[in-house]
Amino acid sequence: MKSIIILLVVIGSMGGGLWWFADQRNAQIAEDRAAAELAAAEQLRDDRLALYGEEALAEDIEWTPTGLGIQHLVAGTGPKPLAGGYVTFNYRVRLKDGEEVQHTEKPTEARIGQMIPGVSAGLMQVGRGGKALLFIPPKLGYGKSGYGPIGADAGLLFEVELLDR
Repeated sequence: MKSIIILLVVIGSMGGGLWWFADQRNAQIAEDRAAAELAAAEQLRDDRLALYGEEALAEDIEWTPTGLGIQHLVAGTGPKPLAGGYVTFNYRVRLKDGEEVQHTEKPTEARIGQMIPGVSAGLMQVGRGGKALLFIPPKLGYGKSGYGPIGADAGLLFEVELLDR
């Protein structure tokens, strides 16, 4: 009988030890995950600062999974454009240092899907009459090749005003 009690005490102690170990391991995993998420958030913040400057830290920017940022400046009242549709809009393009590299002299008409991907995707989020600032990463802009005064791997601040869809 005594050996059965000792066996039960030993088994109970082992179970408690396993529970303690599992609890400690889960706490360590959660702590590691939180640290990794914080490091990723800091890296993303640093990347956005490098591409766009301080403007990228505004709280009202909606960031998409593709890295496109949209800051609505004036809410549009009309319908939003659809892929393949034609739009009439004004735009101004600048780099993070504020240098304007391109702008419209008169309204431009173009087809959604036949512009750089960041502009097409951004315009589809703006209603007629709306104005937005698009934060376009290189992969949705001119990429590694650049374009004219826009250097390779440049982030673009593309201000758009949708006149008609």
